[in-house]
Amino acid sequence: MMKKICILVVAVCMVLSACSNKTNNVKFSEFNSEYVPVNEITDTYSKALKLEYAHFTIRDSVRIADVSSVSRTLYKPSDGFLFNKEQRFIDYLNGSPVDLSKISVSSDDMGEYHQLNAEGGYPYFTDYDGGSIVWIKDEDAEAFFLTNENITVKRYYCCNTFDDEKYKLKDCEMSISEAIEKSAEFSEGLRKIGYPQMSPFEIRVEKINDTYAFRIDMVQQDNGVPLRAANSGFEGRESSVNDVFTGRLSKINSNPAGYTVLITSSSDIGCFRNNENVFCEYEKENIDKVITPYSALRYIDDNLSDNSSYEVDYIGLENKIYWVDAETGVYSSTPMWTVSLYSPTEEKLYYALVDCETGDFSFYSQSSGDINL
Repeated sequence: MMKKICILVVAVCMVLSACSNKTNNVKFSEFNSEYVPVNEITDTYSKALKLEYAHFTIRDSVRIADVSSVSRTLYKPSDGFLFNKEQRFIDYLNGSPVDLSKISVSSDDMGEYHQLNAEGGYPYFTDYDGGSIVWIKDEDAEAFFLTNENITVKRYYCCNTFDDEKYKLKDCEMSISEAIEKSAEFSEGLRKIGYPQMSPFEIRVEKINDTYAFRIDMVQQDNGVPLRAANSGFEGRESSVNDVFTGRLSKINSNPAGYTVLITSSSDIGCFRNNENVFCEYEKENIDKVITPYSALRYIDDNLSDNSSYEVDYIGLENKIYWVDAETGVYSSTPMWTVSLYSPTEEKLYYALVDCETGDFSFYSQSSGDINL
């Protein structure tokens, strides 16, 4: 058992040049794009999903989530969010009262943090006052959460259709829908204590030996648009010379990794993690018209290299959040069409992003270790 788990804020080296082996360099100003009012955007989904593209196919399971409004929003971390609610959070996570006299207090560059069982034992807990949390219930949860022995065998997006398969956990068999429902109930309990409203977004089935666990990414939403890290999928990987970030995303310093729930058994949540602060809206500007998903997909298609071939397993409009101002602590977000592409020949995942206002294009590989997706 480690003495301290560092709360990771992944710093990424941005590469602004185009990548000849992964992408072309098609200027959006020379591209025939289509914009529609936000209240008409869902009417364009079927066209985007049905048409054929040169460098990728869209899996039959893919669905695009409805949105009711789109905005560009600035966020600030909540000050003094957690410590005055700490007892309630820990008791809820543990399922029974915890003696806070056992908590140790330390500090680092991120500020003061509290730890429970820092020298070993369970449950393990660490938090920063802004809302960053790592909670590990027991040894089984730690094995899935910390080691490199676990393998992601399946990945599902909650907005898509999927076969409701069952997997063998430590003490039961559990279906995907049951895991999603369990994570939603857990997040509702957190909301009643004071955490933001969260919804299940992406679920990964992970395996160690013959035992499975569900790792579920949760998101805050603004009128159906999830708030996600600008470079989701970067956790645990190094930046690559093939990464392309343009427009607003070229200014990223770091970005939050979001909320994660780990389910290892029928009885409780094995792990909960929030790698960043809890955010509050600071300024908000509504957007009236956005690029259609069909235009975004065609633009991505034109930017992929001629010899590439992918399978699209996710399409969605996401508010990408990233840290831009170290002095004020302000985080910016911008809505982007986000597409996840799987390369069967490489057994590797990629993200392609298109700013729904400006058409700025970004492309990067996701973390390694994903198979059979």
